Amino acid sequence: MKMNIRVRPTGPSMKPEVLVKFIIKKCQEVIGQKRKKLAPIWVALALAAVAHDREFYDRLREVISTSSASPERILKMFRDIFLPALDRLDGVQTPEWVDAEGKYPPAEERDYQRILLYALREGKKMMDSGTYEWVKVFESLTWIGLQPYYFRLYQFECVRGSCEGDPENLIKHGIKIIRAAGVSTRNKK
Repeated sequence: MKMNIRVRPTGPSMKPEVLVKFIIKKCQEVIGQKRKKLAPIWVALALAAVAHDREFYDRLREVISTSSASPERILKMFRDIFLPALDRLDGVQTPEWVDAEGKYPPAEERDYQRILLYALREGKKMMDSGTYEWVKVFESLTWIGLQPYYFRLYQFECVRGSCEGDPENLIKHGIKIIRAAGVSTRNKK
């Protein structure tokens, strides 16, 4: 008799408030750099972070749908990647009203690559500054982005276990794993 056992991997723990504070910091960067809009990945992450508060989620979604920041792409990334992933993060529960028990369509590999690229950039910023305030965001983004890369995800899980309480080494080794997954910060124009 053949048995298949499926276990949902549990990712790093994070409070939704940390994600919201991080997104606020990203908004401040956009304003400070006089850019017109926040990257869709951060908007999708913000939606996922506030999904537990339906009223706030609905208001934020309305703002997104009226903006020029490609609402379809943002909502697809939110629904297909961040909600399922945040539902597996330790301490973050997706509310029932968001259809958490439904089947999520598989996201495209380029979406995961994009998430890893942003994790790589944030990790490098922290390494350069020596400030590790957002290590949980880096850890979560890396974990989410590595979902289609089973071996690299396993490596990252090992690093997470061995670098607990050592954010500098977690980021240093995480960056190596992201690069091994084929992500680089060079511009592709």
